[in-house]
Amino acid sequence: MKNNRLDNIDRRILRALQQNARLANNELADQIGLSCSACLRRVKILEESGVIKRYATLCDAEKLHYPFVIYVYGTFLEEDYKIRERFIFEMKLLPQISECHMISSDWDFILKVHVKNLDEFHQLKKDYLNKGIGIKNIKSDIVIKTIKDTTDLPL
Repeated sequence: MKNNRLDNIDRRILRALQQNARLANNELADQIGLSCSACLRRVKILEESGVIKRYATLCDAEKLHYPFVIYVYGTFLEEDYKIRERFIFEMKLLPQISECHMISSDWDFILKVHVKNLDEFHQLKKDYLNKGIGIKNIKSDIVIKTIKDTTDLPL
């Protein structure tokens, strides 16, 4: 990775690892067409540069009994840095929230929530998505069918 630019080999490595992060170095090297040492060196450079942030296991939410995916849009009561910091702190602690983004739209933030049932979501709203942490309004949309769900980035 010269000058922080990905070349074709780096992209091929990343595509392969996005599909299967458990590939052994020799399997990855064979798939990419590199020697094992060259492949390992390139992966280490991608890790050290932060292009590869971490390795993770993707779990099936339905098999773990979290069939409901709900997107929550919200606005804040006011523009207050301390309130925003409290909101961010709270969202990071809640295991049901897999994504939290501040957005530029009519809404201030969007959350991706995984719950076992709608009662759990109602309790989450009551306990955490309220005026106590500076939330003015929320709107929630329940996913009824997922068409595409990937963690792969286009390379």
